[in-house]
Amino acid sequence: MQTTLSIPGIHCESCAALIKDVSSEFPQITMVDVNVDTKMVKIHHDESLDIQKWSQEIESLGDTYKIQH
Repeated sequence: MQTTLSIPGIHCESCAALIKDVSSEFPQITMVDVNVDTKMVKIHHDESLDIQKWSQEIESLGDTYKIQH
């Protein structure tokens, strides 16, 4: 499966690295692509991923990381 989400607060490669680092804690996620220019995050994952839990973990990083569905 693939899910694409917008995170308007992404502004640099450090943001991208942080999102990838948190995503690596979810074994259901097989690939994360963070586009700093478009502020979009594309994740490839299996059906068992709790996208809500992933979203909460990302948003807990700070106000910059509010996800828009």
